[in-house]
Amino acid sequence: MEVDPMLRAFGLACAAAFFFAAPALAEPAPTGPDPDAARMWSYWQSDGTAWLSGQAGTAARDGSVVGWRFAATPDGSAAESPRGDLPAFDQVCGKEPAASGHQRVAVVVDFGDAETDAYPGEQPPAALTRCVSGAEGATGVDLLALAGRVRAEGSGAVLAVNDYPARAKGGSEVAAAPSEPAEGGLPVLWIAGGAGAAVLLAGGVLVARRSRGRATL
Repeated sequence: MEVDPMLRAFGLACAAAFFFAAPALAEPAPTGPDPDAARMWSYWQSDGTAWLSGQAGTAARDGSVVGWRFAATPDGSAAESPRGDLPAFDQVCGKEPAASGHQRVAVVVDFGDAETDAYPGEQPPAALTRCVSGAEGATGVDLLALAGRVRAEGSGAVLAVNDYPARAKGGSEVAAAPSEPAEGGLPVLWIAGGAGAAVLLAGGVLVARRSRGRATL
């Protein structure tokens, strides 16, 4: 019995489609980020044209741009730089100089990609860019603590920023450095206290003069 050519061609097409689809059917569909993959926060410094890997324990220069990125690192070492356009310092901090004893630095924080970097079930916050003012000699971790809440291990390795990732437990919160001093270098409370003392002293002198005047009458 002779088979219809059109029916034979249709059968061959179906067989070919099944042949090419079989490997895809045999492999399980991806389920998202690997929960067991190594993940880490890495520190970066801008040279004006690109991000360069840096040491978070070293001091940043006044007027510099630094970045932090959370990413999956399957081999435990190859970190990813912050994504997006590389910002210029003046765009973030303006052109006003830092106060005496302080330095102004633009800090970029990239919480990573939801599909490849996040732990399963977690959603990375939106990236943030902030201008911070830290004391001279402030390190990358110190500056990050001025941009958000930071938990780190004793070695200085950052575990979480603004409680992300939530799975990262332990460590201790890094204390943010105090803000810039008031103009003239005197704390506001000292100035207020001095003004109050001056008022009390003036009042005491006035009362003494009145009492002396009454005594001579």
